[in-house]
Amino acid sequence: MGAITFGRDKLKGSTKTPGDFNLSSHFGLEIDGIITNGVHKVEGLEVENETVTYRDGEDRDTHFRPGIRKPNRVKITKDWSSTNEFYNWYKTVKEGKTERKSISVVLHNDAGEEAMRINLFNCYPTKWYGPTFDSKTSAHATEAIDVLFETIEWKKG
Repeated sequence: MGAITFGRDKLKGSTKTPGDFNLSSHFGLEIDGIITNGVHKVEGLEVENETVTYRDGEDRDTHFRPGIRKPNRVKITKDWSSTNEFYNWYKTVKEGKTERKSISVVLHNDAGEEAMRINLFNCYPTKWYGPTFDSKTSAHATEAIDVLFETIEWKKG
């Protein structure tokens, strides 16, 4: 039995170049359509539904069906600067005036063009992480926020 092979023309990905994949380092972040500079990392892009267990009448087997979708969290890490945008957004929740926003993670191809967009809707921060200071490193100080989101959507560029 021979191996199955595909030509590069069959492997067109979201990068708009044949067979190339998105690099994890080629991305930008927008909050309510405004570019947020200095973002290093976006972690936790995942979705999950609850699982409902049930039985039919006298059926001795357990069955499963999807339940409600759980809200999910993503952690965003960026350079700590004098803008305080992450902390100020978190502060609205702390003060009881929750400000929901939309977030887009924008993936770029090798030419720097938008290849794909991951949109998160009804987002608000649940935790703010301040910088860690370390005199033995020359790295930038960073801050992070955990953001709860209700809906996720993928769009090709």
